[in-house]
Amino acid sequence: MSEVRNLFPRERDDLQLDKIDDTKFNPSIRHLFGEITQMYLKVRNNSEAQFAETDCSTLLLKIDSALQYVWETLHTGQWKDVDPEWRKLYSYVSLFKALLCLELDKDEDSGLVNAIAACDMGLIMGEPILDGLLSNIADSLNEKLWKLSETKRAIQENQKEEEDSNECYPQMNKENFVETVHVPSIEKFLLDIMDKKPVVITGAMDFWPAMSESRWSVDYVRKVAGYRTVPVEIGSKYTDDAWSQSLTTVNEFIDNYILTSNATAGYLAQYQLFQQIPQLKKDILVPDYCYLGTCDDIQVNAWFGPRGTISPLHYDPDHNFLSQVVGSKYIRLYSEEVTASLYPHEQHLLFNTSQVDVEHPDLEKFPLFSSTPYLETILESGSMLYIPPRMWHYVRSLSTSFSLSFWWK
Repeated sequence: MSEVRNLFPRERDDLQLDKIDDTKFNPSIRHLFGEITQMYLKVRNNSEAQFAETDCSTLLLKIDSALQYVWETLHTGQWKDVDPEWRKLYSYVSLFKALLCLELDKDEDSGLVNAIAACDMGLIMGEPILDGLLSNIADSLNEKLWKLSETKRAIQENQKEEEDSNECYPQMNKENFVETVHVPSIEKFLLDIMDKKPVVITGAMDFWPAMSESRWSVDYVRKVAGYRTVPVEIGSKYTDDAWSQSLTTVNEFIDNYILTSNATAGYLAQYQLFQQIPQLKKDILVPDYCYLGTCDDIQVNAWFGPRGTISPLHYDPDHNFLSQVVGSKYIRLYSEEVTASLYPHEQHLLFNTSQVDVEHPDLEKFPLFSSTPYLETILESGSMLYIPPRMWHYVRSLSTSFSLSFWWK
């Protein structure tokens, strides 16, 4: 792995630590980070002379102590109020941990696994540093681990998919179907669709690399990102009391929730996966319609999970293109005008989420819901659904599913 180690400079002057405004930190963490920097450079410069294992262990303890300290700072108060310099510091310390793992276990797979985990924690919790170095190292390590794998898993994606069974498909009324349009022109979208109504758009994803044969299968996702650490939601929906979040590798997520029937659902939901793993971003294209908005800040989120994952009835403030790459989803939509009949939660954090279980409503508790008009559709692979701002929508996966949402203002 010398090609990975050599990505990072040996000399202190080349570290460009002036990118961090250390006046934001207290003296203890500033001193600890300085110690870590000096000790790591000593490891690098003395690697051929077999730097003492005890010194490496001491350095690793210091790194873990620094990460724990910064982690607690990042989780004090609201995330949006955290000074970016602390997130940047977390990224730098994560980088030192990744590179030290490679030094300690040069010939062991465990060193690669621990290093890639450190990179991903820096990417998830930190800020971009050194021109995306953490991401570049993680990509290189994932590729190396894939090639070292002795058993190429021949994934039979359909072996678990008794999912085509019609029993999971809802009864639908044609009168409620969302309109389908094949690649509307920019002018037609602007004048007839945008801000006015939901539509299913076909043909707009046909040229995505992700839609080509052999792309974005389970095996492909393993190859590109199998050893990467990502946050997943545990539980059928985020309004459940037992709902929680966990960090896991993509391989573990696929093994435990995609290819194995599990009483508890796992869902990689509403996550900016493409910032963490840019290689996947090369497989998709931002719809041209998104640029009709008032700003160029387009947020792209990934949704990857097994059959049965649910997004409860809720609304978002922005325009949304929900784009289905793999599998299919049942979607029901309600206009903003009927909000009162959807019984939103009263808590501030869930004000945009309905209390009603859409497909199994308690009509004694929510009597107005049964007569509330709605639209519905089954979104198939290769189609995208335009959802106007503040339109209520409920989503249930009918099979193993990988979809994207493009949010824009």
